[in-house]
Amino acid sequence: MNLGEKVRFIRKSNELNQKEFSVRIGVSQGTLSDIERGVCLPSCETIIALRNKFKCDLNWLLANEIESSSMQTDVLNEELELLDSIRSLPTREKNELFEIIHIKLRKNKYPFTD
Repeated sequence: MNLGEKVRFIRKSNELNQKEFSVRIGVSQGTLSDIERGVCLPSCETIIALRNKFKCDLNWLLANEIESSSMQTDVLNEELELLDSIRSLPTREKNELFEIIHIKLRKNKYPFTD
């Protein structure tokens, strides 16, 4: 996934259209469209706005596919996308999700018997 695709992923994960998203990160809708299509790269200010407004992991955002594949990590791209999606949730919904995860973990650690 290239940088433009990651920006689009963040926008769609937050269920925003290009106009709404561009206002939040301080760029024009045309510039956002160019970034998402890979025509241009975002400025440092735009990257900082993405980090501050949407809590994206800068390592994930800025790592290209070659760097990602050469990193010594067990974290899959899908897991990074999941983590980024969780970070974009409102606090209340994050807490609900964590409660569900804890329930699932307890269930698997201590399976119920019939």
